[in-house]
Amino acid sequence: SKLTSHNLRMMFYLITPNESTFHNINDVPQYVDNASSWFLLMIFGELLILRLQQSNGSHAINDMVTSISAGMLLILFQIGGRLISLNLYIYVYNNYRILDLPIDSPITWFIGFLAEDFMYYLTHRAIHEAGIFWSFHQMHHSSEYYNLTTALRQSCLSDYGAIIFDLIQSFFVPPPIFLVHRNVNLLYQFWIHTEVITSLGPLEYILNTPSHHRVHHGRNPYCIDKNYGGTLIIWDRLFGTFEWEKSYEKPIYGLVKNVESFDQLYLQFFVLKELGWNKGQLCDSEGKPLFPGFVNKIKALLWPPNYIPGSRTKQFFLWRCMVDSTERIPGVDPKRARYDPGMSITIKVYVVLHFFIQLFTYLHFCAIRSTLSYAHSAISIALMVVAMQSFGYFFDKKRWAKRFEAIRLLLTSIYDLLLGNVPFAALHILSFLYLIFLYDEKCMQK
Repeated sequence: SKLTSHNLRMMFYLITPNESTFHNINDVPQYVDNASSWFLLMIFGELLILRLQQSNGSHAINDMVTSISAGMLLILFQIGGRLISLNLYIYVYNNYRILDLPIDSPITWFIGFLAEDFMYYLTHRAIHEAGIFWSFHQMHHSSEYYNLTTALRQSCLSDYGAIIFDLIQSFFVPPPIFLVHRNVNLLYQFWIHTEVITSLGPLEYILNTPSHHRVHHGRNPYCIDKNYGGTLIIWDRLFGTFEWEKSYEKPIYGLVKNVESFDQLYLQFFVLKELGWNKGQLCDSEGKPLFPGFVNKIKALLWPPNYIPGSRTKQFFLWRCMVDSTERIPGVDPKRARYDPGMSITIKVYVVLHFFIQLFTYLHFCAIRSTLSYAHSAISIALMVVAMQSFGYFFDKKRWAKRFEAIRLLLTSIYDLLLGNVPFAALHILSFLYLIFLYDEKCMQK
């Protein structure tokens, strides 16, 4: 069973150097995979606690399915960014390292911990402030809710945004030490995505906590570009990006300009177009380009997402950031209704059922992935992505959702039959018949 005390401790960084030091990078456990059962148990536990507290509006089926699907998509696409980063890391360490730290020393372990946490701070800050790099992370902030499923709502490009900061560590941190802290730092950040825990007392001064991270996810002006820390909050205190949660102004979650969609691929990639092209084409009230010429086009691409000519910026490390992070940030209306087109109960049950089928398919795929051919893997991933898209179309009440889902079911049934998965093929065929004979057309847009 993966529901062990050891795997639970990993999620809170309650580990010792002795139990997490390895000489060979291949011996480093799959920490995230090992914690997956705890993820699910804690999500259900949070739901139960909030239900007992009669806390309404903390979860929504459409948002939770979208968030968990994004986490699945990250793992499905992760192989590219993770392998590039790790292979480059090992190459640089083996050929260009400037320090030979003893891998068995607890001091090396703690240096690795501090290095990874500081590099995470820089990475996180860069992908918020350095223009187009925001597209590597905005998916994580696109939810208007804040719960444990939000932690899984990640951009499938996120690993690519961290490569340069990973390589900085490769000059002195042994690869197995780096990989341990990279994974455990990520695990720690799962449980801080909750409103159940209000305060951790004196630990608030040292650690990143649910309270601090709620501020980070807020779109209130005082929350923008604050609390970037991973495990420790000391980096934000040192570099002026720390902000306390205000009891009189609770964070309102989401993007500064929320996107009213549950379309998985659109949510993942729309900012690439917004910042990569649209921003550079903006004009003022007289129709004159805001970013004329090549140099200004580069500024539109790489300077802060909310930068326009006239905004005050300053240099931080390798990028420019806003002098005033609240500049051009509108106030929030706490009474504004969150995006929720609604669904009939029959469609909600249908989507949830097929979501759990996809979750099982995903877990099975991850377990056997290393044994599959490239073609088999590619087709399986494609069908899972199509399923995620279909869920989003239902949630958005797109008029073509039924037809899209019918095609998905037919393709999946054929593939299941080719693989000999008769029970799954039968289930998808029955679902197809359900769409034809029982589907309520009134739940779709006219």
